[in-house]
Amino acid sequence: MAESPESTSARLQGWGAAFLALGAATGALGAHALEDVLTPERLESWSTASVYLLVMGAGVMGAASSRLAPRECKALRAVVVGTAVFSGSIFGLVGLVSIEMGAGLRAVLGPLTPMGGVAMIAGWSVFAWSRFRNVIPSESNGGSH
Repeated sequence: MAESPESTSARLQGWGAAFLALGAATGALGAHALEDVLTPERLESWSTASVYLLVMGAGVMGAASSRLAPRECKALRAVVVGTAVFSGSIFGLVGLVSIEMGAGLRAVLGPLTPMGGVAMIAGWSVFAWSRFRNVIPSESNGGSH
């Protein structure tokens, strides 16, 4: 049985809110607890992952609060997965750098980061294309928006 549009929007908003909470928590962790533990470069990477969680979380929350076409739901799911992969792999890479046994896992996580980025970009691109596509016909018919 397919999920209702309202359930899909609520689930996407849940992911957006979870990203906001996680971004705030990891940002605070990086700014306070990890400040004396990580190198400036690794701390910057940690901060980047935290900021992406916050920005993508806010974007998904906003986008999912409107009526969504099926392709827009899929696009936002790609953003959610891409954000989790992107930020999660960066957190993993930063955390594993101090563990000697982490080299094999770092070799797996490293390529995941750009793949997550591509999923985010593709998701937002499809979402934007869908929104523009839905607006253009109403404008050509004399719409005032």
